[in-house]
Amino acid sequence: MKTVSFEIRLPNSNTTIKHTMKNTKKDLGLGREHKDITCAVRLPQTMYQQLCDVAKKENSSISDVIRSSLVTRIEQFAEKEMDRQLKAAKLEAELRKLQAG
Repeated sequence: MKTVSFEIRLPNSNTTIKHTMKNTKKDLGLGREHKDITCAVRLPQTMYQQLCDVAKKENSSISDVIRSSLVTRIEQFAEKEMDRQLKAAKLEAELRKLQAG
């Protein structure tokens, strides 16, 4: 498991925000688990054909292309969520600083 830690020192203050994030490819579904889940997704015919074309050109399966796309989307969401949490932590630190006088 990969752990990423970072600290941010707010300008003109002694306040430091520390954040630790644990993230692995297996957690995001790239690693094969011992049991897969099968699900059905409705796709327009044109999207399905594009998906087939991509899989064929990458010498891959449709499922692998979908999984890869999902991992990318989940990573983007996780990054946005981390940014949101960091912004909230910065605001909270600034508020504490102002309340302390």
